[in-house]
Amino acid sequence: MDLAIFELDHTLICDDSHNLWLHWLISQGYASSDELSHYRLHALPAQNSVAGGQFSPQSAAHYSDYLARAFVPMSGLSCPTVANWVQRFIHRDIMPRVYPQAREKLEWHRARGDEILIVSASGEHLVKPVARRLGAQAGIGLKAGVSNQRFSGVVEGHLMFHQGRLDRLKLWLETCKPDAYQQIFAYSHTLYDQPLLEFADVSTVINPGEALQNIAAEKGWHSQHWPRYPHLQQTAC
Repeated sequence: MDLAIFELDHTLICDDSHNLWLHWLISQGYASSDELSHYRLHALPAQNSVAGGQFSPQSAAHYSDYLARAFVPMSGLSCPTVANWVQRFIHRDIMPRVYPQAREKLEWHRARGDEILIVSASGEHLVKPVARRLGAQAGIGLKAGVSNQRFSGVVEGHLMFHQGRLDRLKLWLETCKPDAYQQIFAYSHTLYDQPLLEFADVSTVINPGEALQNIAAEKGWHSQHWPRYPHLQQTAC
């Protein structure tokens, strides 16, 4: 049996799930537009800051702060309440943005009998339900602190991108699936996933930028272009 690992944002879907979630919270009146403007100022550094796969501690601290601030709107809310919100959010904002080619690739892996894991820097309160909706066996993302079945508004555990994502994957493999897989497939659009792509046996970059495309060509990784279909451009993307 093999494992297929898919990055969620800009790989399975044509957008960023974390930013979509913030917009959804505002659209429903659960957060203010002023908060969203603040979060945008703390967003992920541009990928050109990790050219060659080098990712600075300053960038990690910057993004960790961004994610921590973005969990604040959920602080004090019950897990069942947020779970209900997430189901509505997935139906409205995630499923219409899934690339048709991503659906085909997911089905290809299911037909082979592979297990599917979806990974994202977004919180697991989003990633795990999205994974279930897409027919994946598991999803891992950033862990939000929970106390007495309520969100604490803080971040716990590994930062879920670059080396932190690979560290979390290795921990997941050791804990859940030791020696279960013959080979690992990985799909991602981002230079931040270079450690993960190097770890996998079969790697594919999706809609890569120039820097990632150059690395893929050098390392012999597959490269695919998954276009945004016209009807998606007009609606979701």
